[in-house]
Amino acid sequence: MCGRFVQADSLQQLSTLFDVTLDKLSAPEARYNIAPAADVVALCDRNEHLTLARFGWGLIPSWSKDPSIAQRLTNARVETVWEKPSFRSAIRSSRVVVPADGFFEWSPARRDGPRAKNGRPVKEPHYFTRGDGQPMLLGAISTLWSNPRDADDIRQTLCLLTTAANTTMQPIHHRMPVIIESDDVEQWLTTSDRSAREALDHVLSPASEDVLVEHVVSTEVNNSRNEGKHLISAADERPTTLF
Repeated sequence: MCGRFVQADSLQQLSTLFDVTLDKLSAPEARYNIAPAADVVALCDRNEHLTLARFGWGLIPSWSKDPSIAQRLTNARVETVWEKPSFRSAIRSSRVVVPADGFFEWSPARRDGPRAKNGRPVKEPHYFTRGDGQPMLLGAISTLWSNPRDADDIRQTLCLLTTAANTTMQPIHHRMPVIIESDDVEQWLTTSDRSAREALDHVLSPASEDVLVEHVVSTEVNNSRNEGKHLISAADERPTTLF
C-alpha cells in the first residue's frame, strides 16, 4: 500500500518534463507528510491539455451517497481494479498521475529498533525516492462526485494504485505504488476506454529494480501532524542531543 508521501520539489520539476497548465492553482506549498484525506495535486488530461488540479485523497465513487467511503478507498490493487465496482469506471476513463518526491513505508517493530516514549517498539519508517533524482509519478484513478443532498458539494477525488513489490521494496513491504515512467504518462492519461486494459498492462507492473533507493528516517514521520523537510532526512544524519 501507500499511506504517506511527499509533494515538494516534484511539483516544480514537472515544468521541465511536461507543458503543464495550472487549474486555478497558485504555487502549491511543499508538504513532506501527506496522509489520506488530505488534498493533493495531480496531473490530468483536460481536453487534450495537461493540467494540475487538486483532488481529495480517498476515492468517492460517483454512485456513492456517503462521502465517508473515501476513508476506505485510498489505495486500489491493480489485480482487481478493473473489476471492482468502486474502481472499474475510473480505471477505464479517469486516470491521473500524482507527482511525488517520494513515499514512506514502515517495516515491522523489532526489539532492537526505534521505541515510543513509553518504551514500546514501534514500526520503523523508510523513505523511498527515485535514484535518478527525477520526480516520482504515481499512477492513480479519479472521480468527480456530486453530493445528492447538496448541489454545491462537488468533489474531485482519487486513489493511488498499488502493485506487487519489486526486490527493493520486498524487505519492507509486499506492495508498492505504481510508478509511471515519463514516457508512459501520455498513454496513461489518454488511452481510450475500449483498449485501456490491454494497452496499460505494462504500466501497472512493479518498477524496475534500479528505480528506487531508500533510507531510514525518524519516527517523527509516524505522526501525520508533523511536517517539514527534516522528515525525509536519513535518521543517522540528523543531529542528536543529550537532553
